[in-house]
Amino acid sequence: MKSYKRFSKFGVFLCAGAAVAVTAGTAFAEFPERSVKITVGFGPGGGVDTITRAASDALSESLGQSVVVDNQPGAGGALALTALLAKPADGYELAAAITTTVSFDPHTTDLAYDIDSFDYIGAFGVFPEAIVALPSKGWDSFSDIIAAAKGDPDGLNYASTTSLDRVIMASIAKQEGVTIKPVPTKGGAEAVAQTLGGHVDFAYSSGTYYAQAKAGDLAVMAGLGQDPIPGFEDAPTLSSLGYDISSVNMVVYVAPAGLDDETKTILVNAFKAAAESETVLEILAGRNMGSFILTGDEFEAQIRAQSDQFKAALE
Repeated sequence: MKSYKRFSKFGVFLCAGAAVAVTAGTAFAEFPERSVKITVGFGPGGGVDTITRAASDALSESLGQSVVVDNQPGAGGALALTALLAKPADGYELAAAITTTVSFDPHTTDLAYDIDSFDYIGAFGVFPEAIVALPSKGWDSFSDIIAAAKGDPDGLNYASTTSLDRVIMASIAKQEGVTIKPVPTKGGAEAVAQTLGGHVDFAYSSGTYYAQAKAGDLAVMAGLGQDPIPGFEDAPTLSSLGYDISSVNMVVYVAPAGLDDETKTILVNAFKAAAESETVLEILAGRNMGSFILTGDEFEAQIRAQSDQFKAALE
């Protein structure tokens, strides 16, 4: 009987020790312990998907775990962001979209998320959004477009591809007291074709224009970002022309709001390293998106500022 009691006490001691070890292991486990999944809000082969897949190897190396890339296209990236809301804020579930999916769309569409729904990890490259026109128009910059609009009682028209460009043009037209009418198109290729064919006075394009502009068939009137467009540094930006509205549209990576500080720091550092990898830089250069990188707090500050800007423009 005494031997049994001694065994029982020893067994309790072992069990208690094992429990402490498991608890300690759980408490001190470092993120990540398993694969990280990035859901891309656009289809395979597009810019967001291509850049994300290019970054996955560098991310995996930094994190020490595999990075799985999946696609859930729909609503301009909003479908993937909406699905992310149901995921735990543990760092293992991320989504890839574009800046305006977060900073603009919630102001114009009834969505389940808003600017406060996410933690902001990183953003790569800048889509070379621009206003373009035929060189035969004789315009040197967007200022000449405004002058032409002021001199025409019927105003001007332009090829439009997004609700965002319509908000920007409406804001500028109101500020200048001119008429600028959008002609909706199905995308960048059609907008460029309409401009080359002389069917519209000018066009907004997120980047489809680039080859034609390089060839001299189109002229860049203004860039929509804060910095000049690579390859067209002489073209002004809307900001430099005095307009308090811009579009810095990047490939963005977000997590559900509520990440702990340590996990967020690990993710931010991994995305910063990935954005600086040779593979990602080559992809960005091939898509004329430069090498601009924002991560963590700087990224969040910019996307919140842009959200406030769009909200003001819509009021």
